[in-house]
Amino acid sequence: MKIRAAIIIVLTTVLTVRMAPAEEPTAADSGAAADRVTTATSDFLAEPVLKAETFLPPDLTVTPLDDLIATSSLEAIGSTMPESLRLGLPADPLPPAEYALLSGTGKGVRLGVLEAVCRALESNQSLNVARLSPEISNTSIESARGEFDTVLNASINARERRSSNLGPLPKNRDDTYVRPEESITVSRNQDAAASLSGRLPTGTDYSIGVSVNRSESNRSEQFYTAEANVRITQNLLKGAGRDVNMIRVWTAQNNFVISLYQLQSTLINLVTDAQVAYWDLYLAMKTLEIRRKSYDVAKERRVQAEELLRVGRATPLDVLSAQAEESARVSDVISAGAEVKRRGLQLVRLLNPDGDPRGWQSVYYPTDSPALPGEKVNANERVKLAKMLRPDLRQAQIDLANGELEVYRAADGLLPALDFIVEAGLSGPGDDFGDAQRRLRHGDLSTWRTGLQFSIPLQNRSARAAYRRANFQRAQAEEAVKNFEQIVELDVRTAIIEIERTSRLIESTKVTSKLRREEYEAEVEKFRLGRSTQLLVNQSLRDMTAAALDEVSAEVANIKAYLQLYKAEGSALQRVGVLPVMIGPGSGVETR
Repeated sequence: MKIRAAIIIVLTTVLTVRMAPAEEPTAADSGAAADRVTTATSDFLAEPVLKAETFLPPDLTVTPLDDLIATSSLEAIGSTMPESLRLGLPADPLPPAEYALLSGTGKGVRLGVLEAVCRALESNQSLNVARLSPEISNTSIESARGEFDTVLNASINARERRSSNLGPLPKNRDDTYVRPEESITVSRNQDAAASLSGRLPTGTDYSIGVSVNRSESNRSEQFYTAEANVRITQNLLKGAGRDVNMIRVWTAQNNFVISLYQLQSTLINLVTDAQVAYWDLYLAMKTLEIRRKSYDVAKERRVQAEELLRVGRATPLDVLSAQAEESARVSDVISAGAEVKRRGLQLVRLLNPDGDPRGWQSVYYPTDSPALPGEKVNANERVKLAKMLRPDLRQAQIDLANGELEVYRAADGLLPALDFIVEAGLSGPGDDFGDAQRRLRHGDLSTWRTGLQFSIPLQNRSARAAYRRANFQRAQAEEAVKNFEQIVELDVRTAIIEIERTSRLIESTKVTSKLRREEYEAEVEKFRLGRSTQLLVNQSLRDMTAAALDEVSAEVANIKAYLQLYKAEGSALQRVGVLPVMIGPGSGVETR
């Protein structure tokens, strides 16, 4: 019992010494300290808060976070923190010039969301690359039509030939055989010819030509021969008809339309990305603002905790907790500033840094505040709209049309070649060019030929393999269309779910933010009365900051959810005033 009593006495003495201040403050010092703490608290909370036991009604008017910061109290309260508990906290998380640049008060370009979209459509480098694809694809149409171009062939030649009459000696010659005297014959020829040839979409090959030949030698006078001829070959089975011969042209036209839809997809992505980047930058700047206000509140709390420790109304643990909280808020501000820089770079990239004299150093400040669309959405109606507008689905449908054309062309390759041939010609000889021309016109000397020509590979394995391959590719294209339809429906319905989620979050985060501010104010009042700890105040400050961030994040998330819906249904361009590509009957493009 004596030992237990001794232990109790020792513990009581230690606690008394621990809780007592190093020097007992005078009555005047205690009163002044109490007045300073009371003044700091009333400045920190712009309006009196309810006691912890008081019921907090939902309609309580809550003081904004900015009003919770009273910078005058920082000057009024002088810290008397013992040197052993002082830590090297920075005076400011970010240099003032840098914070001004990131927070929107520096020298930057202020622009609205539609202005950002217009700048992206005008200058984006990825769009500049994509714009050339339709131009490249359009050249394939002319190349395909070139198969039916008329070809002009022309030639002119001059020849000379020297020949001798010498020949081999006969074996049965006798001594009286005399070899004929050698003579040299010199013959010269000049000829000119011109023709037109080509192929028609009906499967008709044609050729029309004229030629003139002039000949002379040292043994004869000059002589002229004029000729005119025509040849027509009509495919009767393989390659017959306009449908099969125009397949290359129609496929090239379809590919050109596909390139237009690919450009439209690029435009939709760019319009969506520009708006998302705009609101991401807005959210990053709001986050920096909220983090900075939270830091200012944490700094105020640390100064007050140090003052309360001086007058004996707080413990060193409270001060260390307040310092740790301030240090954590410094880290938050630094990270938020870096996020503003990252989001700013993404927007600069979309707007093309080469279009601004400041390049990558360009700084943009969003001027638009979130305006929640509040648009009612019906999933079935939006899916129908998406199946009409989605450019990637339209591409898949045109790929299917190309597959059907390829099947038709491959089926034609299975047919044997059966051609009807007609040839006719006229000739006109004469001693001079005029005489030859006159006789040619009279048509006295004519020739003609007609007939059928047939051929077929006996195995025809290449054509059969091509036909099977074309059928498999068409079946694959059909499945691809069905797959894209499911993807479209999934994208639309997923975007609608996100819209519903964020719409509900907006209301809940507003209530949470309001209650968290009330909770923080109550916790501060309890701490002032000695019924709470700095650790609990810090926790309520973190909760209040997180709730404020959740509130603004929910609004931005809701806007981005609508943007994703517009992208999923393919209406993003119309909503910013850009006309999309629409190919249909009467457009001049044959999609078969």
